[in-house]
Amino acid sequence: MKLFTKGLLIVAIPSLFELLLLGALIKTQAESADAERWAMHSKTVIIQASEVREPMLLESARIRNSIIVNEPAAISQPAMWDDMNAKLQNLQMLVKDNPEQLVNIKAIQGTVARYRAWADEAKRMLTNGQREQLVMQLKDTEGPHRLNDFRSNLAKFMETEQRLAVERAEDVEDAKDWLNSVLIASVLGSILAAGIAVYIFSRNIGGRLTVLSANAQRLAEGEPLAARVGGSDEISLLDDVLHRSSERIMDANLAAASYREELESRARELAELNNHLRQQTQDNEMFIYSVSHDLRSPLVNLQGFSKEITHATRELTAEIERTDLPPADKKKVSELVNEDIGTSLKFIQSAVTRAAGIIDAMLRLSRVGRVEYQQQRNDLTPILQRVVDAMSGTIREKGVTINIGALPEVHGDPTAIEQIFGNLVGNAVNYLDPKRPGQIEVGYETDRPDVGDGLNVYYVRDNGLGIPATHMPKMFSAFQRLHGSVAQGEGVGLALVKRMVERHGGKIWVESTEGVGTTFFVALPAREGVALA
Repeated sequence: MKLFTKGLLIVAIPSLFELLLLGALIKTQAESADAERWAMHSKTVIIQASEVREPMLLESARIRNSIIVNEPAAISQPAMWDDMNAKLQNLQMLVKDNPEQLVNIKAIQGTVARYRAWADEAKRMLTNGQREQLVMQLKDTEGPHRLNDFRSNLAKFMETEQRLAVERAEDVEDAKDWLNSVLIASVLGSILAAGIAVYIFSRNIGGRLTVLSANAQRLAEGEPLAARVGGSDEISLLDDVLHRSSERIMDANLAAASYREELESRARELAELNNHLRQQTQDNEMFIYSVSHDLRSPLVNLQGFSKEITHATRELTAEIERTDLPPADKKKVSELVNEDIGTSLKFIQSAVTRAAGIIDAMLRLSRVGRVEYQQQRNDLTPILQRVVDAMSGTIREKGVTINIGALPEVHGDPTAIEQIFGNLVGNAVNYLDPKRPGQIEVGYETDRPDVGDGLNVYYVRDNGLGIPATHMPKMFSAFQRLHGSVAQGEGVGLALVKRMVERHGGKIWVESTEGVGTTFFVALPAREGVALA
């Protein structure tokens, strides 16, 4: 049997009993309310009946007073009789469901009608001057002016209603007693039903839930589970899921242990590789330094010997001029020494200078990863002013206009930041288009969500020669030069800039259109907290 069905049965049996008690309670409450309503109805009828007596007594007093003062105007006012009839009709409506009281009301209405007829007659007699005859009627002990019939009928009506009120009050008390009995029975029945439900739950479901909870706790703590609970309901299904989960977790733990051993093995291998790479990097740096040092000696020798050969060729030329050789031979020898040997010496000296520059660039590239950066706040305005001042001669010579906008502070190594912007501004100055006035702008972009938080994006924009699309992928590679005839260099400046920017945790990229101009974008830390590499 499913847990839902068991739950329905556990709930249904006490609920059925409670519904029966609730029905009896509602019926008893209705009966009690009905009894109270009828009791209140009797009180209302008695009050209304009491209000009927007063107008009749007042009318009798007014007639006697009018006879004394001989003034008939106050006798038998229509408004009074209309009010009296309205009260009697209202009283009749209140007791319309009681035939006995309806008979009494009819009798009262009859006596009131007769008394009104006598009052009208008394008013007429007093008006016509028959005051003495009217006085004689009042002296008659059995005359129509007497209110005995009215009082008798009204008293009978009120006695009947008083009796009904007493009976209905007793009905109210009986209803209250029965209601209290039903309430007590309802409370006891609810307690009994709850006890039965708790007993059934604890016997059938509670114990199995305890086993299920214990298994869940063992599963959470990684301990073996107890025996499976019996049954075919949801509790047994959930317990089965817990057991299967436990089996899978055990299998997963075994697999995780195997993976952990494999990861530890790979981590050891990676550590060995890192050590090997570190050692290889150090070896490469040492190799570069050694090769650079070893190459400098022959280059210096070549430079020195080429200069000595240059001086020797000058002396040789002078000696040739002093010899007695024929002019034609002198000219031939001079051309051979000055042109052929001199040109070759210039090529040798140029190649030596180029080789020395490449060696210096290799050394700078090898050192850039080993320099320890100092992180601090830097105002870019004075940094860029120093960069511009250092290139003032070239800027005036080329007629370049440089505009520096308002720039936010940057966090990083001040020397490296000055080198970054020095290279970018220097490139912009060197590769301007000589056919138009040079314009260079250094600014800041505020809306670049693609860059990420914590970075400010600066740019250096020029209207120079521009970069072909085919050369864009190689812009930040070492020893890659574009427009080599325009400016000198070894092609390592942008590679150094890229490495310094990346060590600051930043980014650098370029946008360019050939023949229009180039914009280099640099994203650098805006605040502290970005680790420098």
